[in-house]
Amino acid sequence: MKQLDIKGTNTNAIISSFRKEHHIKDWELQYDIISEASNGLFGIFGKKQAHVRFKLLSTEERIKLFVEQLLKHMDIRFDKIEARKEQKTVFITIGKSSDAGFLIGKNGSMLEQLQYLVNRVFENVRDLERIYLDTEEYRQRQEQTFLRNYIALINKVKATGKPVTLEPMQGIERRIIHKYVEGEKDLKTLTIGEGDNKRIVIMPANQKEQDVLKKQPELTPTQRAERSYKRHNSAHPNTRPSQRPRRPERDKTRSQ
Repeated sequence: MKQLDIKGTNTNAIISSFRKEHHIKDWELQYDIISEASNGLFGIFGKKQAHVRFKLLSTEERIKLFVEQLLKHMDIRFDKIEARKEQKTVFITIGKSSDAGFLIGKNGSMLEQLQYLVNRVFENVRDLERIYLDTEEYRQRQEQTFLRNYIALINKVKATGKPVTLEPMQGIERRIIHKYVEGEKDLKTLTIGEGDNKRIVIMPANQKEQDVLKKQPELTPTQRAERSYKRHNSAHPNTRPSQRPRRPERDKTRSQ
């Protein structure tokens, strides 16, 4: 948190200017009025400027404050909220909530919806890519359950020195794999593919990525058909492949 002292002729004008300059919203505006403006005696002697001290929150402090107020409006009880930032990702942990069951929801549905809302509120912050919400170590348990399916494959790469390509995954699943492999000094990961077909390659740390890419299998007929179908949909939405506009036929008489 930073503190900024600003002086001017009018308190309201100082506050309004500060909000516009720093894009401050109502719920995060924090300041102390040190002194009001005074014209002094005859507008000459003892004239004073208005002095306002603002508290400028960091990105993680802003998110933490928003989540605190959001949960209070939802009447969800909690002991504390912790926030930490790693590069362009902020992790918010809601601690010791007596409403943890409701907060998590069925299969994590409530937690996902709250996380989506918070990400939308801060989607235009420059130094931020993603916000994660967690409580009662729910996401940590989910990650561990997910990783169990891949530990054997990861160990196989360590033992054989041969890369392994995993099946297509969602972005959040790929991040779990990437994060885990980062802790293995002898391994690294590589993402290949496009869109929904993005896959992770787990490979020895000393192996060149170009060598691995050369050995990747070609697309199957089904994968080629899916890619072709997606290209058609993007170029001609709301039509079937058979309805795709055809090129006009050449005039055969001219060619003869």
